[in-house]
Amino acid sequence: MSLLVALLETLDGRVVEDALDDADRDAFHALRDCGALSVAEDVPAVMCPACGDHDVEPRRIRGTLQALCPSCGHVEITNASLKAWQVDEAWLLGRLRMAFGIATRQASEALVAGAVWKVGDHKVGRRSHRIVFVRRLADHGNHKAFRDALAQKIERDNAVIISTTSRPAAMVSDLSMPFVHLAEIVHLRSGKMELDEERWAWCLKPAHLRQHDASPIFFENFRLAVIDGEEYEFSPLQAGVLAYLHAAKAGKCFKDSIMAEINSTQKNPVELFRHNPRQFEGFSRVAEWNEHGYYWLKQR
Repeated sequence: MSLLVALLETLDGRVVEDALDDADRDAFHALRDCGALSVAEDVPAVMCPACGDHDVEPRRIRGTLQALCPSCGHVEITNASLKAWQVDEAWLLGRLRMAFGIATRQASEALVAGAVWKVGDHKVGRRSHRIVFVRRLADHGNHKAFRDALAQKIERDNAVIISTTSRPAAMVSDLSMPFVHLAEIVHLRSGKMELDEERWAWCLKPAHLRQHDASPIFFENFRLAVIDGEEYEFSPLQAGVLAYLHAAKAGKCFKDSIMAEINSTQKNPVELFRHNPRQFEGFSRVAEWNEHGYYWLKQR
């Protein structure tokens, strides 16, 4: 999900496989294989694979794809560098409709090309909510277009806004309607988007019962945290630490009490996270601790 969000937050939503970090390759392949990415029509600029500083012109020489770089000389070019991929709009809107159980006969509609879409109307009994998807709200042009669409094309009383831009960056603190990040409201599993029922229930609450600034970042019994669109998955023991700290409501908790509560033989909570860089990063983003052995959740 994090790579999908990152692509949607770029200007053209495009990516060249050879330009990806190794850490993103598996996510790219998963998105490509499930149909989330489609081949862009135009050919991307090809950068020298050795220095990355110069555009080069690929040519096939004696059966090998090569290019001449001013700094590196002749370099070999891969076929993958000649193809750009982009998020498939039809796939994205279709998966969102499926996640919300919106009837297939409903068609999604672009309200602002490339920026704002009406996904569809979610109906339960007599209640109806219009699901609106937006991207790149931190961009001035997109933000203005979104505001114009909000005034002219969106029924504000029943709209739910799903965005790839975090709420602070989107500058929407004046809106009373539900505004949630894409990675909070749906989870991508095996090529399908699954609705987060807890977060959706929050969206359906009356405005005075919704606290955007204090909205939860933890899901699935603290096994998952979503921070600015980044997902972090934790083990059951790690989730126990987070649940204990969360129950303290920002109060400081001593390490021995925490470890006794979750029945762990480790000396302190950090030891449970330290050996997995991704999980340690997530823990560091949500929690703080000091040299005296006290731990607490950061105020968000």
